[in-house]
Amino acid sequence: MKSIRKKVVLGCLAGALAATGLTGCSNKLDGTSVVATVNGEEIPLGVVSFMTRYQQAQTQAMYDLYFGGANADMWDQVMDQETGETYGESARGDVLEQVETMYLLREKAKDYDVTLTKKEQEKITEAAEAFIKANTEETLQSLGVSQSDIETVLEIQTYEKKMYDPIVADVDTKVSDEEAQQTSVTYVKVDIEEPEEEDEDKKEENAAESKEKAQQILDEVLATADADMDAIAKDVDEALSADEQNFTTNPVEEDEDEDGEDEDSDIIGEDSIVPQSVRDMVKDLADGEVASELVEEDDAYYVVRLEKAFDEDATEDKKESIVSQRKDDAYNDILESWKDEAKIQSDEKVLKTLKVTSNLKFTFKQEEKTESENETEDLEEVSANEEEESEETEETEEESETEGSKEESESPSENAAEEDEAPEQE
Repeated sequence: MKSIRKKVVLGCLAGALAATGLTGCSNKLDGTSVVATVNGEEIPLGVVSFMTRYQQAQTQAMYDLYFGGANADMWDQVMDQETGETYGESARGDVLEQVETMYLLREKAKDYDVTLTKKEQEKITEAAEAFIKANTEETLQSLGVSQSDIETVLEIQTYEKKMYDPIVADVDTKVSDEEAQQTSVTYVKVDIEEPEEEDEDKKEENAAESKEKAQQILDEVLATADADMDAIAKDVDEALSADEQNFTTNPVEEDEDEDGEDEDSDIIGEDSIVPQSVRDMVKDLADGEVASELVEEDDAYYVVRLEKAFDEDATEDKKESIVSQRKDDAYNDILESWKDEAKIQSDEKVLKTLKVTSNLKFTFKQEEKTESENETEDLEEVSANEEEESEETEETEEESETEGSKEESESPSENAAEEDEAPEQE
Protein backbone atom coordinates (compact mmCIF):
# COMPACT_ATOMS: atom_id res chain seq x y z
CA MET A 1 0.00 0.00 0.00
CA LYS A 2 2.88 2.40 0.61
CA SER A 3 3.95 2.36 -3.03
CA ILE A 4 0.38 2.91 -4.17
CA ARG A 5 0.02 5.93 -1.90
CA LYS A 6 3.30 7.39 -3.14
CA LYS A 7 2.22 6.89 -6.71
CA VAL A 8 -1.08 8.61 -5.99
CA VAL A 9 0.85 11.61 -4.69
CA LEU A 10 2.88 11.85 -7.89
CA GLY A 11 -0.26 11.40 -9.95
CA CYS A 12 -2.02 14.20 -8.10
CA LEU A 13 0.93 16.52 -8.66
CA ALA A 14 0.87 15.88 -12.38
CA GLY A 15 -2.89 15.96 -12.71
CA ALA A 16 -3.39 19.09 -10.64
CA LEU A 17 -1.17 21.50 -12.56
CA ALA A 18 0.31 20.03 -15.71
CA ALA A 19 -0.68 21.73 -18.97
CA THR A 20 -2.78 24.27 -17.18
CA GLY A 21 -4.14 27.59 -18.44
CA LEU A 22 -5.90 30.51 -16.85
CA THR A 23 -7.31 33.49 -18.69
CA GLY A 24 -6.52 36.89 -17.30
CA CYS A 25 -8.47 39.49 -15.39
CA SER A 26 -8.04 42.95 -14.00
CA ASN A 27 -8.20 42.17 -10.28
CA LYS A 28 -4.89 42.09 -8.45
CA LEU A 29 -4.20 40.39 -5.14
CA ASP A 30 -1.20 40.89 -2.90
CA GLY A 31 -0.24 37.28 -2.40
CA THR A 32 2.85 38.23 -0.41
CA SER A 33 0.76 39.45 2.53
CA VAL A 34 0.94 37.20 5.57
CA VAL A 35 -2.53 35.81 6.23
CA ALA A 36 -1.59 33.58 9.17
CA THR A 37 1.28 32.16 11.19
CA VAL A 38 1.63 28.63 12.55
CA ASN A 39 4.12 28.38 15.39
CA GLY A 40 5.86 31.41 13.94
CA GLU A 41 5.93 30.16 10.33
CA GLU A 42 4.28 32.64 8.00
CA ILE A 43 1.59 31.65 5.49
CA PRO A 44 1.47 33.94 2.43
CA LEU A 45 -1.97 34.82 1.09
CA GLY A 46 -0.93 33.46 -2.32
CA VAL A 47 -0.96 29.90 -0.94
CA VAL A 48 -4.47 30.29 0.44
CA SER A 49 -5.61 32.07 -2.72
CA PHE A 50 -4.49 29.28 -5.03
CA MET A 51 -6.15 26.56 -2.99
CA THR A 52 -9.32 28.62 -2.62
CA ARG A 53 -9.58 29.31 -6.35
CA TYR A 54 -8.92 25.69 -7.23
CA GLN A 55 -11.63 24.47 -4.86
CA GLN A 56 -13.94 27.19 -6.11
CA ALA A 57 -13.44 25.93 -9.65
CA GLN A 58 -14.06 22.33 -8.59
CA THR A 59 -17.29 23.27 -6.86
CA GLN A 60 -18.45 25.33 -9.81
CA ALA A 61 -17.70 22.47 -12.21
CA MET A 62 -19.79 20.12 -10.08
CA TYR A 63 -22.75 22.51 -10.02
CA ASP A 64 -22.49 23.02 -13.78
CA LEU A 65 -22.44 19.26 -14.34
CA TYR A 66 -25.31 18.31 -12.07
CA PHE A 67 -27.43 21.45 -12.08
CA GLY A 68 -26.72 22.89 -15.51
CA GLY A 69 -25.26 26.14 -14.23
CA ALA A 70 -27.97 26.73 -11.65
CA ASN A 71 -26.96 28.52 -8.43
CA ALA A 72 -24.62 30.73 -10.43
CA ASP A 73 -24.67 33.23 -7.58
CA MET A 74 -24.09 30.62 -4.87
CA TRP A 75 -20.95 32.31 -3.53
CA ASP A 76 -22.92 35.47 -2.64
CA GLN A 77 -25.73 33.61 -0.88
CA VAL A 78 -25.87 34.01 2.89
CA MET A 79 -25.09 30.76 4.69
CA ASP A 80 -25.39 31.95 8.29
CA GLN A 81 -28.32 34.26 8.89
CA GLU A 82 -27.02 35.34 12.28
CA THR A 83 -23.56 36.42 11.14
CA GLY A 84 -24.41 37.20 7.51
CA GLU A 85 -21.52 35.03 6.34
CA THR A 86 -21.77 34.02 2.69
CA TYR A 87 -20.84 30.68 1.16
CA GLY A 88 -17.84 32.32 -0.45
CA GLU A 89 -16.58 33.71 2.85
CA SER A 90 -17.13 30.37 4.54
CA ALA A 91 -15.22 28.52 1.82
CA ARG A 92 -12.35 30.98 2.14
CA GLY A 93 -12.16 30.44 5.90
CA ASP A 94 -12.32 26.67 5.52
CA VAL A 95 -9.38 26.72 3.12
CA LEU A 96 -7.30 28.82 5.52
CA GLU A 97 -7.96 26.34 8.31
CA GLN A 98 -7.02 23.49 5.97
CA VAL A 99 -3.77 25.20 5.02
CA GLU A 100 -2.91 25.81 8.69
CA THR A 101 -3.39 22.10 9.37
CA MET A 102 -1.19 21.17 6.42
CA TYR A 103 1.57 23.45 7.71
CA LEU A 104 1.34 21.64 11.04
CA LEU A 105 1.62 18.28 9.31
CA ARG A 106 4.75 19.42 7.50
CA GLU A 107 6.20 20.68 10.77
CA LYS A 108 5.53 17.36 12.52
CA ALA A 109 6.79 15.24 9.61
CA LYS A 110 10.28 14.88 11.08
CA ASP A 111 8.78 13.19 14.15
CA TYR A 112 7.52 10.42 11.85
CA ASP A 113 10.63 10.28 9.64
CA VAL A 114 8.59 11.57 6.72
CA THR A 115 10.46 13.53 4.06
CA LEU A 116 10.05 14.36 0.41
CA THR A 117 12.12 12.33 -2.02
CA LYS A 118 14.35 14.01 -4.57
CA LYS A 119 11.95 12.81 -7.25
CA GLU A 120 8.97 14.37 -5.50
CA GLN A 121 10.78 17.66 -5.07
CA GLU A 122 11.69 17.68 -8.75
CA LYS A 123 8.10 16.99 -9.74
CA ILE A 124 6.88 19.81 -7.53
CA THR A 125 9.26 22.26 -9.14
CA GLU A 126 8.38 21.09 -12.65
CA ALA A 127 4.66 21.35 -11.99
CA ALA A 128 4.97 24.82 -10.50
CA GLU A 129 7.10 26.03 -13.39
CA ALA A 130 4.58 24.62 -15.88
CA PHE A 131 1.75 26.45 -14.16
CA ILE A 132 3.55 29.78 -14.19
CA LYS A 133 4.49 29.42 -17.86
CA ALA A 134 0.94 28.44 -18.83
CA ASN A 135 -0.64 31.57 -17.42
CA THR A 136 -0.53 35.24 -18.25
CA GLU A 137 0.94 37.77 -15.86
CA GLU A 138 -2.51 39.28 -15.54
CA THR A 139 -3.96 35.98 -14.35
CA LEU A 140 -1.12 35.36 -11.91
CA GLN A 141 -1.67 38.82 -10.44
CA SER A 142 -5.37 38.04 -10.05
CA LEU A 143 -4.51 34.86 -8.16
CA GLY A 144 -1.72 36.59 -6.29
CA VAL A 145 0.50 33.54 -6.70
CA SER A 146 4.17 33.03 -7.41
CA GLN A 147 6.03 29.88 -8.32
CA SER A 148 7.07 29.62 -4.68
CA ASP A 149 3.40 29.64 -3.61
CA ILE A 150 2.55 26.82 -6.02
CA GLU A 151 5.52 24.81 -4.82
CA THR A 152 4.42 25.33 -1.22
CA VAL A 153 0.89 24.15 -2.01
CA LEU A 154 2.15 20.99 -3.69
CA GLU A 155 4.65 20.36 -0.92
CA ILE A 156 2.16 20.60 1.94
CA GLN A 157 -0.33 18.49 -0.03
CA THR A 158 2.33 15.83 -0.47
CA TYR A 159 3.20 15.88 3.21
CA GLU A 160 -0.49 15.60 4.07
CA LYS A 161 -0.82 12.45 1.98
CA LYS A 162 2.40 10.90 3.24
CA MET A 163 1.69 11.60 6.91
CA TYR A 164 -1.59 9.71 7.19
CA ASP A 165 -0.20 6.16 7.28
CA PRO A 166 2.53 6.85 9.87
CA ILE A 167 0.09 8.70 12.13
CA VAL A 168 -2.41 5.83 12.15
CA ALA A 169 0.20 3.05 12.18
CA ASP A 170 -0.63 2.01 15.76
CA VAL A 171 -4.40 1.83 15.30
CA ASP A 172 -5.90 -1.53 16.21
CA THR A 173 -6.93 -3.22 12.95
CA LYS A 174 -8.42 -6.32 14.55
CA VAL A 175 -12.22 -6.51 14.32
CA SER A 176 -14.14 -9.54 15.54
CA ASP A 177 -16.94 -11.18 13.58
CA GLU A 178 -19.29 -10.38 16.43
CA GLU A 179 -18.57 -6.66 16.26
CA ALA A 180 -18.85 -6.42 12.49
CA GLN A 181 -21.48 -9.09 11.80
CA GLN A 182 -23.93 -8.04 9.13
CA THR A 183 -27.38 -9.46 8.48
CA SER A 184 -28.84 -9.08 5.00
CA VAL A 185 -32.54 -8.84 4.24
CA THR A 186 -34.72 -8.20 1.22
CA TYR A 187 -37.96 -6.35 1.67
CA VAL A 188 -40.71 -4.59 -0.19
CA LYS A 189 -41.91 -1.42 1.45
CA VAL A 190 -45.46 -0.36 0.68
CA ASP A 191 -45.89 3.22 1.82
CA ILE A 192 -49.12 4.53 3.29
CA GLU A 193 -50.01 7.69 1.40
CA GLU A 194 -50.64 10.68 3.60
CA PRO A 195 -53.84 12.57 2.71
CA GLU A 196 -53.31 16.15 1.56
CA GLU A 197 -55.51 17.41 4.38
CA GLU A 198 -56.01 16.10 7.90
CA ASP A 199 -58.55 13.37 7.26
CA GLU A 200 -58.56 10.29 9.49
CA ASP A 201 -61.04 8.42 7.32
CA LYS A 202 -58.92 8.97 4.22
CA LYS A 203 -55.79 7.96 6.11
CA GLU A 204 -57.42 4.70 7.20
CA GLU A 205 -58.57 4.09 3.64
CA ASN A 206 -55.05 4.61 2.32
CA ALA A 207 -53.65 2.31 5.00
CA ALA A 208 -56.11 -0.41 4.04
CA GLU A 209 -55.15 -0.13 0.36
CA SER A 210 -51.44 -0.36 1.18
CA LYS A 211 -51.99 -3.34 3.46
CA GLU A 212 -53.97 -5.10 0.74
CA LYS A 213 -51.12 -4.62 -1.75
CA ALA A 214 -48.55 -5.78 0.78
CA GLN A 215 -50.60 -8.86 1.66
CA GLN A 216 -50.99 -9.74 -2.02
CA ILE A 217 -47.22 -9.54 -2.47
CA LEU A 218 -46.62 -11.63 0.65
CA ASP A 219 -49.08 -14.33 -0.46
CA GLU A 220 -47.44 -14.65 -3.87
CA VAL A 221 -43.92 -14.68 -2.40
CA LEU A 222 -44.88 -17.42 0.09
CA ALA A 223 -46.46 -19.46 -2.69
CA THR A 224 -43.42 -19.30 -4.98
CA ALA A 225 -40.15 -21.13 -4.38
CA ASP A 226 -37.14 -18.79 -4.72
CA ALA A 227 -39.57 -15.98 -5.38
CA ASP A 228 -38.40 -12.90 -7.26
CA MET A 229 -39.73 -10.34 -4.80
CA ASP A 230 -38.95 -7.42 -7.07
CA ALA A 231 -40.87 -8.85 -10.01
CA ILE A 232 -43.82 -9.81 -7.82
CA ALA A 233 -43.92 -6.35 -6.27
CA LYS A 234 -43.95 -4.71 -9.71
CA ASP A 235 -46.75 -7.01 -10.87
CA VAL A 236 -48.86 -5.68 -8.02
CA ASP A 237 -47.80 -2.05 -8.49
CA GLU A 238 -45.21 -0.82 -10.98
CA ALA A 239 -44.09 1.82 -8.50
CA LEU A 240 -43.01 -0.83 -5.98
CA SER A 241 -39.69 -2.65 -5.84
CA ALA A 242 -37.66 -4.91 -3.59
CA ASP A 243 -34.66 -3.56 -1.72
CA GLU A 244 -31.77 -5.52 -0.22
CA GLN A 245 -30.10 -4.00 2.82
CA ASN A 246 -27.62 -4.96 5.50
CA PHE A 247 -27.69 -4.06 9.16
CA THR A 248 -25.38 -4.64 12.09
CA THR A 249 -26.49 -7.79 13.86
CA ASN A 250 -25.06 -6.81 17.22
CA PRO A 251 -25.29 -3.00 17.36
CA VAL A 252 -23.38 -1.04 19.97
CA GLU A 253 -25.43 0.00 22.97
CA GLU A 254 -26.42 3.64 22.76
CA ASP A 255 -24.84 5.75 25.51
CA GLU A 256 -25.61 9.35 26.23
CA ASP A 257 -22.84 11.90 26.60
CA GLU A 258 -22.85 14.89 28.93
CA ASP A 259 -25.08 16.83 26.54
CA GLY A 260 -27.68 14.08 26.50
CA GLU A 261 -26.81 13.04 22.95
CA ASP A 262 -26.11 9.50 21.81
CA GLU A 263 -22.36 8.98 21.63
CA ASP A 264 -22.79 6.06 19.24
CA SER A 265 -25.46 7.73 17.12
CA ASP A 266 -23.26 7.51 14.02
CA ILE A 267 -22.86 3.77 14.40
CA ILE A 268 -26.56 3.19 15.04
CA GLY A 269 -27.64 5.74 12.47
CA GLU A 270 -26.01 4.01 9.52
CA ASP A 271 -28.39 1.08 10.02
CA SER A 272 -31.46 3.23 10.52
CA ILE A 273 -32.74 2.53 6.99
CA VAL A 274 -33.78 -0.91 8.23
CA PRO A 275 -36.54 -0.40 10.80
CA GLN A 276 -36.14 -2.10 14.15
CA SER A 277 -39.43 -3.91 13.58
CA VAL A 278 -37.97 -5.52 10.46
CA ARG A 279 -34.85 -6.60 12.33
CA ASP A 280 -36.95 -8.09 15.10
CA MET A 281 -39.07 -9.99 12.58
CA VAL A 282 -36.11 -11.81 11.00
CA LYS A 283 -34.34 -12.74 14.26
CA ASP A 284 -35.76 -16.25 14.38
CA LEU A 285 -35.90 -16.91 10.63
CA ALA A 286 -33.60 -19.25 8.71
CA ASP A 287 -31.55 -18.00 5.78
CA GLY A 288 -33.84 -17.57 2.76
CA GLU A 289 -37.03 -17.72 4.84
CA VAL A 290 -39.84 -15.21 4.32
CA ALA A 291 -41.65 -13.75 7.32
CA SER A 292 -45.16 -15.17 7.34
CA GLU A 293 -46.64 -11.89 8.53
CA LEU A 294 -46.46 -8.31 7.38
CA VAL A 295 -44.33 -5.88 9.34
CA GLU A 296 -46.46 -2.87 10.16
CA GLU A 297 -45.06 0.60 10.72
CA ASP A 298 -46.91 3.89 11.08
CA ASP A 299 -46.12 4.90 7.51
CA ALA A 300 -45.73 1.58 5.66
CA TYR A 301 -46.11 -2.18 5.48
CA TYR A 302 -43.13 -4.47 4.83
CA VAL A 303 -42.81 -7.86 3.19
CA VAL A 304 -39.53 -9.29 4.50
CA ARG A 305 -37.16 -12.13 3.67
CA LEU A 306 -33.99 -12.98 5.58
CA GLU A 307 -31.19 -13.53 3.11
CA LYS A 308 -28.31 -14.29 5.47
CA ALA A 309 -28.18 -13.99 9.23
CA PHE A 310 -24.39 -13.82 8.87
CA ASP A 311 -23.51 -12.23 5.53
CA GLU A 312 -19.78 -12.93 5.23
CA ASP A 313 -19.09 -10.53 2.35
CA ALA A 314 -20.98 -7.67 3.98
CA THR A 315 -19.26 -8.44 7.29
CA GLU A 316 -15.82 -8.20 5.68
CA ASP A 317 -16.80 -4.88 4.15
CA LYS A 318 -17.97 -3.73 7.55
CA LYS A 319 -14.65 -4.71 9.12
CA GLU A 320 -12.83 -2.55 6.60
CA SER A 321 -15.24 0.28 7.32
CA ILE A 322 -14.68 -0.03 11.08
CA VAL A 323 -10.90 -0.01 10.70
CA SER A 324 -11.08 2.94 8.34
CA GLN A 325 -13.21 4.84 10.83
CA ARG A 326 -10.81 4.02 13.65
CA LYS A 327 -7.93 5.38 11.61
CA ASP A 328 -9.80 8.53 10.66
CA ASP A 329 -10.80 9.10 14.28
CA ALA A 330 -7.23 8.61 15.50
CA TYR A 331 -5.85 10.86 12.77
CA ASN A 332 -8.35 13.63 13.51
CA ASP A 333 -7.78 13.35 17.26
CA ILE A 334 -4.03 13.82 16.80
CA LEU A 335 -4.55 16.77 14.47
CA GLU A 336 -6.88 18.41 16.98
CA SER A 337 -4.35 17.92 19.77
CA TRP A 338 -1.66 19.55 17.63
CA LYS A 339 -3.95 22.48 16.88
CA ASP A 340 -4.72 22.91 20.58
CA GLU A 341 -1.01 23.03 21.40
CA ALA A 342 0.02 25.17 18.42
CA LYS A 343 0.19 28.93 18.32
CA ILE A 344 -1.92 29.82 15.30
CA GLN A 345 -2.74 33.41 14.46
CA SER A 346 -4.69 34.65 11.43
CA ASP A 347 -5.13 38.13 9.99
CA GLU A 348 -8.80 38.56 9.06
CA LYS A 349 -8.10 41.89 7.40
CA VAL A 350 -5.67 40.26 4.98
CA LEU A 351 -7.98 37.27 4.43
CA LYS A 352 -10.87 39.56 3.45
CA THR A 353 -8.85 40.90 0.54
CA LEU A 354 -9.36 37.48 -1.06
CA LYS A 355 -12.84 37.92 -2.50
CA VAL A 356 -14.82 34.76 -3.22
CA THR A 357 -17.86 36.11 -5.01
CA SER A 358 -20.08 35.08 -7.89
CA ASN A 359 -18.81 37.79 -10.22
CA LEU A 360 -15.25 36.47 -9.98
CA LYS A 361 -15.38 32.83 -11.07
CA PHE A 362 -12.79 30.30 -11.97
CA THR A 363 -13.46 27.26 -14.12
CA PHE A 364 -11.38 24.41 -15.47
CA LYS A 365 -9.83 24.57 -18.90
CA GLN A 366 -9.22 21.35 -20.79
CA GLU A 367 -5.79 21.00 -22.33
CA GLU A 368 -4.38 18.30 -24.58
CA LYS A 369 -1.54 16.15 -23.32
CA THR A 370 1.85 16.66 -24.90
CA GLU A 371 4.28 13.91 -25.73
CA SER A 372 6.57 15.03 -22.90
CA GLU A 373 3.70 14.78 -20.40
CA ASN A 374 3.00 11.20 -21.53
CA GLU A 375 6.68 10.43 -20.96
CA THR A 376 6.40 11.99 -17.48
CA GLU A 377 3.52 9.64 -16.65
CA ASP A 378 5.59 6.64 -17.74
CA LEU A 379 8.43 7.87 -15.53
CA GLU A 380 6.10 8.13 -12.54
CA GLU A 381 4.88 4.58 -13.08
CA VAL A 382 8.41 3.22 -13.30
CA SER A 383 9.36 5.14 -10.14
CA ALA A 384 6.36 3.80 -8.25
CA ASN A 385 7.11 0.23 -9.26
CA GLU A 386 10.74 0.58 -8.20
CA GLU A 387 9.64 1.84 -4.78
CA GLU A 388 7.27 -1.08 -4.41
CA GLU A 389 9.96 -3.64 -5.17
CA SER A 390 12.32 -2.12 -2.59
CA GLU A 391 9.62 -2.03 0.10
CA GLU A 392 8.33 -5.56 -0.50
CA THR A 393 11.50 -7.57 -1.13
CA GLU A 394 9.83 -10.80 -0.15
CA GLU A 395 7.79 -10.74 -3.34
CA THR A 396 9.20 -12.30 -6.51
CA GLU A 397 10.12 -10.17 -9.50
CA GLU A 398 7.16 -11.55 -11.40
CA GLU A 399 4.75 -10.67 -8.58
CA SER A 400 6.16 -7.14 -8.37
CA GLU A 401 5.70 -6.62 -12.10
CA THR A 402 2.14 -7.89 -11.87
CA GLU A 403 1.37 -5.54 -9.00
CA GLY A 404 2.98 -2.67 -10.89
CA SER A 405 0.79 -3.42 -13.91
CA LYS A 406 -2.29 -3.49 -11.71
CA GLU A 407 -1.40 -0.13 -10.18
CA GLU A 408 -0.89 1.34 -13.64
CA SER A 409 -4.48 0.53 -14.58
CA GLU A 410 -5.90 1.80 -11.29
CA SER A 411 -3.76 4.87 -10.65
CA PRO A 412 -5.50 8.24 -10.79
CA SER A 413 -2.43 9.69 -12.51
CA GLU A 414 -3.64 8.41 -15.87
CA ASN A 415 -7.11 9.85 -15.44
CA ALA A 416 -5.70 13.06 -14.04
CA ALA A 417 -3.47 13.55 -17.02
CA GLU A 418 -6.37 12.93 -19.37
CA GLU A 419 -8.23 15.69 -17.59
CA ASP A 420 -5.38 18.16 -17.15
CA GLU A 421 -7.28 21.15 -15.89
CA ALA A 422 -6.76 24.39 -14.07
CA PRO A 423 -9.01 27.21 -13.00
CA GLU A 424 -9.94 29.56 -15.81
CA GLN A 425 -11.44 32.86 -14.87
CA GLU A 426 -14.72 33.89 -16.41
